Amino acid sequence: MSSNPPAPAPSYASNDGPAPRTILGHPVGLYVLFFTELWERFSFYGMKTLLMLYMVNSFVWSQEKASAHMGWYTMLAYAMPVLGGLVADRYLGAWRATFLGGVLLAIGHFLMAFEPLPFFYSALAFIIAGVGLLKPNISTQVGSLYAPGDPRRDGAFTIFYMGINLGAFIGPLLCDWLRVRYGYHYGFGAAGVGMVLGLIVYVLGRPALVTRSATIRAAAPTAAEEAAPHVVRDRLIVLVIIFAFVVLFWMAFEQSSNVLLIWADKHTNLRPFSSQPPPVLLDGAAPTATAAGGLAAFEITSGQTQSLNPFFIITLAPVFAFFWLWLEKRKLQPSTPAKMVLGLTAVVVAYGIMWPAALLENGPSRAPLAEVPAGVKLEEFGATRLRYDASRRSLELNGVLPDLDRLRLLAQAAPPEIASAVDALAQQAAARAKDKQAPKNWEVAVPLPTAPSDYRISGVAAPHAARWDPDNRSLIATQELSDRARLELLAPAAPAEFRSAVDALYVNSGQYRVSVWWLVLFFLVITMGELCLSPVGLSLVTKLAPPRHVGILMGGWFLATAIANKAAHFLGGSWGKMPPLQYFMMFLVICAVGALILAVLVRPMRRMMHGVK
Repeated sequence: MSSNPPAPAPSYASNDGPAPRTILGHPVGLYVLFFTELWERFSFYGMKTLLMLYMVNSFVWSQEKASAHMGWYTMLAYAMPVLGGLVADRYLGAWRATFLGGVLLAIGHFLMAFEPLPFFYSALAFIIAGVGLLKPNISTQVGSLYAPGDPRRDGAFTIFYMGINLGAFIGPLLCDWLRVRYGYHYGFGAAGVGMVLGLIVYVLGRPALVTRSATIRAAAPTAAEEAAPHVVRDRLIVLVIIFAFVVLFWMAFEQSSNVLLIWADKHTNLRPFSSQPPPVLLDGAAPTATAAGGLAAFEITSGQTQSLNPFFIITLAPVFAFFWLWLEKRKLQPSTPAKMVLGLTAVVVAYGIMWPAALLENGPSRAPLAEVPAGVKLEEFGATRLRYDASRRSLELNGVLPDLDRLRLLAQAAPPEIASAVDALAQQAAARAKDKQAPKNWEVAVPLPTAPSDYRISGVAAPHAARWDPDNRSLIATQELSDRARLELLAPAAPAEFRSAVDALYVNSGQYRVSVWWLVLFFLVITMGELCLSPVGLSLVTKLAPPRHVGILMGGWFLATAIANKAAHFLGGSWGKMPPLQYFMMFLVICAVGALILAVLVRPMRRMMHGVK
């Protein structure tokens, strides 16, 4: 949600003092906060981009388990700023709360550079707490740089908003490049370095932030509110309705950091200027020479697609701002509820774009197979599109077979005695790794007499953790086995004919990876929807809320966003349990119904807003 604008700061009364030094007409403190927030968003979105890929590809968690973790993490990260604002107001003050939040964020990002699960969970806790303290209080400091009524304030928040999106744009580009080139932990480490840079800017720039003595001005009810409390009641009802549709919008939008990221990683041709995806390689296979060169060989990473949304925000936000003004001058500007209808309609169009993409990805593959090994449940793989045709004696698939589905499918076909032996090896290795008395170069082994004659270890994790002794027919572990290493040790033990059929489907189905331009179009349209809904929705909260309750109702907006994130990733857990086309159509239908309902409510909502536009 890189485009979520900062919440408007509360109104301040200030004691006039010496005029602060300015750059381009704004206080130096604005640029201190700009670069602090840029680096904070760099670290947050860089890490968020890696998180789902890390859980799925490195931990090899199921989509359901990874999505559940992502749901809790994002929900708490977007809900905690409500508490962080209260902590700052009552105990720490905005500067100390922001600084402490940055420190906690840096610690959390660096903890992600360590693989064991205790570090992983500790890192998420630190990041959630850090976001909660930093996010609301840095925005407050932007407002405190300006006296009430200062015409520069709106421009200041626009500049600050660009810092948010520049950080969100750069973070995935760099952090995911480091992931692909050097590994996940380098990407996580880069996010930590980014946050440290932000802290350095913030600390060195502190004198520029303490420019005026400010106290929050208590808001009193207006005469209109006292005379007509039903102004207030109707407007609050409108806000509740808006919050409900905000949940719907962000629930669909936040698929971008889960399902659409996995779609980019497993189902997309990431070469923008080539219609042919790179060849799919089996474990241990060397890449073959290709005639493609120049732009045709240029390839982005899956996580870098997460930079598309902030890129379009940066490029389109000025266009939308000009367009709304152009309509206003002609008295044609739609009301905020009508703009939100446009936002939901854009979501419908965005998921409609994924319809032909899913149809193109759904191409057929077939491989000969006499029988399916006992215990293999084909319906669990290939998004329910993998099946066995007994009349043709063939294994058949529609769409792309993801690499992890191939790995799990082969591991499921391994003979029970080999699966038991690998489990025993994993337990022995775990015990030895925890034994402080064990020698540095310890080894544990299990016999594997029934392993296939062509058994060999390959993959991403297993070659670093174990080796195969063909002379003694034994499997030797040299370090603790991860879940991925365990799968990679089981896969080569699957029956040879089944391995051959699955590998043939895996290689052949790679040709159906669809162009990354479908995702570019998706993010272009859904970002346009975001620009119709998010900035104007936040602005409307400040207009409709009674002055005494602006903070509480602004917290309601962010709580709605938090609920939407939890719902988004709850639904994301069902990815792979239905064909992609059905999954995308689910959001198209839900948002189409929501847009229709909101369109019907626009006119009564406008009446209940009592003159607020």
